[in-house]
Amino acid sequence: MREVDPRHFHYVMYPATTPVIAARAGGEASAMPAAWTAAVSFDPPMLITAIAPERKTYMLIRESGHFTVNYLDFSRVEALAVIGSASSRFLPDKLERAGLRLVEARKVPSVALADAAAVIECSLREVVDVGGDHDIIVGRVEAVFASEDFKDGAWSLERYRPILYMGRTRGPGPSKFRFATTGEVRDVEYGAGVRQAVEERRRARKLVEGAIDELARKMGRSPEDVAYMLLDALKGILARRWRV
Repeated sequence: MREVDPRHFHYVMYPATTPVIAARAGGEASAMPAAWTAAVSFDPPMLITAIAPERKTYMLIRESGHFTVNYLDFSRVEALAVIGSASSRFLPDKLERAGLRLVEARKVPSVALADAAAVIECSLREVVDVGGDHDIIVGRVEAVFASEDFKDGAWSLERYRPILYMGRTRGPGPSKFRFATTGEVRDVEYGAGVRQAVEERRRARKLVEGAIDELARKMGRSPEDVAYMLLDALKGILARRWRV
């Protein structure tokens, strides 16, 4: 292996699916690609996306309290590159130039891309300043819509081709975005070869939940109250071991 400039660490983490974050506030609407987007909670369902405060979409999310996460098919990769090249703060008609159209979201007061293969509609839960050039937008998932290619809890990739962002070229000549899409789908059984460990984790989770229920009965409190008290106590115990 050879050493890579730490400023380019995120390129090592690619390829990554690149959704388009869209928002509207006060009669203004905009959208931008955000490769740094990920799920962070099953229950309640939540996701995060990292956006620089200079982007117009950042302002619209903060002022409206809602946004959508939109996934385009690879056939629209050039449109994605257009809206990712400049903020609508400096290019107000970038969506029109890219041939993309915003429509009303279905469950939240926001906008979504008309041609999206999937849309995740979110309410703003929190904005975290991490001390860098991007803030973390935490969204509560309120609704999800997907094309017919999403079935049995997963993409079949029979029609939908996700856009995978691989970074920008930095060689001689103009800088270029680099994108890819899928070429193979392979099913691998969940827990294959480690079934015992998978089942042991499930049993441990049930034991912990049962212990909380039992403690709640003894204390005459709800399981939720006891869980929060345990969380506080555990943080006190573990804080002596944690580095941060």
